[in-house]
Amino acid sequence: MSAALPEAARMSRAQRGVAALEFSLVCVLFLVILFGIISYGCIFVAQQSLSRAAEEGARVALQSTLAGLKEGASLQAEACGAVAQSVDWLSQRRASMGQAPVACELRAAQACTYAAGLRCASLVVTYVDYRKYPLIPELLPLGNWLQSLFGENTAWIPRDLSAVATVQLGRNTSGS
Repeated sequence: MSAALPEAARMSRAQRGVAALEFSLVCVLFLVILFGIISYGCIFVAQQSLSRAAEEGARVALQSTLAGLKEGASLQAEACGAVAQSVDWLSQRRASMGQAPVACELRAAQACTYAAGLRCASLVVTYVDYRKYPLIPELLPLGNWLQSLFGENTAWIPRDLSAVATVQLGRNTSGS
């Protein structure tokens, strides 16, 4: 009876060591997955912010055009001003990393693709070089490892984030 007790105690200690080892492996895997979810969540939030900013800028461009107030460079300044307000938090984050603010470009009004008699303009908002300057840094260089595994054209983290909003500004008055 007494010989069985030390053997049971020895087995119990061995089981605790195996449980600690299993826990450490599962914990590391869980943390990598959690950080991946957080990283892609940040990409999603930034992309949604850019989309919202592009919509805001296009809305301002439409309102300014309907009121007959702006055209050309002043229209771009007005629309990009609304974009800058909407993505101020992203621009501040980029400034803290020594980068230029989020880029905004109002492409010249031209015939709409769906009706040649109408003028449309596109507003493009871009977070340049997201892969190099992400909102949160990479925990592990998993992107580089996965790229080497699956090929150079595999983009696990996008290089740039951008959003486009197109707005119908009115009738085409040039020669038609």
